[in-house]
Amino acid sequence: MATICQHHVIACLHGIRLHNLPQQPILERAGINPNRLNKRDQREHTDQVARLFKGVQDALDDEFMGFTENPCKVGLFATMSELVSRCGTLGELLEKAISFYNLVSNDIPMGLNVVNGKAVFEFTMAKPMLDPQHFMAEFWLVIWHRFPSWYIGEPIRLQETHFTFTEPGHTAELEIMFPSPLHFNSDANRLVFDAQYLDKPLLRSDHELTQYLENAPADVMTIPGSDTLLEAQIERIISQRNADRLVFGTIHELAHELGMSSQTLHRRLTESATSYQKIKDNLRRNLAIAKLINEKLSVEQVSDAVGFSESRSFTRAFKHWTGLTPREYCKQNP
Repeated sequence: MATICQHHVIACLHGIRLHNLPQQPILERAGINPNRLNKRDQREHTDQVARLFKGVQDALDDEFMGFTENPCKVGLFATMSELVSRCGTLGELLEKAISFYNLVSNDIPMGLNVVNGKAVFEFTMAKPMLDPQHFMAEFWLVIWHRFPSWYIGEPIRLQETHFTFTEPGHTAELEIMFPSPLHFNSDANRLVFDAQYLDKPLLRSDHELTQYLENAPADVMTIPGSDTLLEAQIERIISQRNADRLVFGTIHELAHELGMSSQTLHRRLTESATSYQKIKDNLRRNLAIAKLINEKLSVEQVSDAVGFSESRSFTRAFKHWTGLTPREYCKQNP
């Protein structure tokens, strides 16, 4: 899923609000304009939301993001990942990871069972009242679907997904996040899949794991194989056109490169809750942030690199994306 609804953007900030910490700097550093939070129909790109989640975790020094009685210090997921990297199969990975988390924390007790050829990964929140919008329950399910899928190099096909809470208003989003029959008011949060996956070998190298952890939680939120999605194809086509600057053709030219009509392309993008303009904006924003912060290029140089004919237009667009001008953004992120 390339974009995420505002529900999860707002819900993830619950711990920040509880600790009376300012939300705006965390949103701006993630590249999210704080004014967009008032528009519930808006969606944010996965890259932005991943930076936001990381910002919340760092601000609280809590990988559980303030949704449990006891914080989970930043770095614990990386420690667990290195521990399971010596496992041979997915089943071993899950058993060791579950044992690790159950040993260090009582806040999200987990378990793994095999019933009638089905593997059932499950957990409960020890104090669900601390997770009023069920953000952590959903995010923990995402992690334990995506991370194992990444390690075996293929998406684990879910047969069922269970939630302990009543059906929420963002059920349509959950149907995208967990493509399977959804069950609410269950006695545990569960991922149910074919037990044969437990025998799958782990395919990732230590180097790949290091990169994965450096990008976390961005890669955690991406289902393996999603690089075949239409948006990723479009981003790859645009990025490969010119090594020095982004070059955008018309949607008709893009459709021709993809081997489809412009009407079909427009329809498929709409079905994916995105558009050609949103894809261009995301590419520009991410590249602009990288060149401003990592490469320390001037506003004029970045403006040209991301395909603007004048820096004033780029500055207006950047402030629309992030709520800050490029120079203000650099001051916040020295």
